[in-house]
Amino acid sequence: MDLVKEAMTLPVDNFLGMLLYAVIYMLVTGIVFSLALRFIPNKLPYALKSLIVLIAIIISLYIWWITIVSP
Repeated sequence: MDLVKEAMTLPVDNFLGMLLYAVIYMLVTGIVFSLALRFIPNKLPYALKSLIVLIAIIISLYIWWITIVSP
């Protein structure tokens, strides 16, 4: 547990900390956008829903990169 706490101190300068923050950001983004997709009408095509999820993932990775790599 000490290794995880040490890896997650900001600024992150190791792979384990970056990976842990990426997983946390992706889980939060996945939960938020899966809840949002429940309220999108089913009349929209599957491709549009997939595009919304892709945009959510890209935004999440961008926020993760800005937060962790260049604080």
